[in-house]
Amino acid sequence: MNADLSVAPEIAQLAAPLALVPSELLPSGLAPSPQDRAAAGHGPSARLTTGQLASELTRLAAAPERWWDLVQFNPDRPARIAVPASFEAWLLVIPPGQAAECRCVLGTQIAGDAVEVPGDGAGPAGVARQLRQGRVLVHAPGNQHVIRSAGHGYSVTLHAGEHR
Repeated sequence: MNADLSVAPEIAQLAAPLALVPSELLPSGLAPSPQDRAAAGHGPSARLTTGQLASELTRLAAAPERWWDLVQFNPDRPARIAVPASFEAWLLVIPPGQAAECRCVLGTQIAGDAVEVPGDGAGPAGVARQLRQGRVLVHAPGNQHVIRSAGHGYSVTLHAGEHR
């Protein structure tokens, strides 16, 4: 069967992947209360597992309206920018050809190209891993590594720190 929907853009929109609305954007009667979220293990007072933290980071990455206006492009040095979230989260904005140390538990690519190199960047480098959009890299707590811009433009990555 040919799934060419170019002649019917309205049908193509219906065939697109489902976009889930974050509970924060739902009307108050439909959104779970903070007490309900905490009781279910998803509130700020609950300690998130690595899987839950990865899911929350993925949701945050998929909601640029929550953080894109915080991005600052500085050609002289990388910028670490705190992002409002129920867990420790930040953006790294890295100019072309530069790198930044990172001690995150999780990281994902938002824009541009970036690689992650184990260690502090001063000694011999380990195997570099490409950060990819939509994929979350997981680290042991306290893991030190360097995020390096790998393309001709800026790299924007999103990271999560220690579980709360």
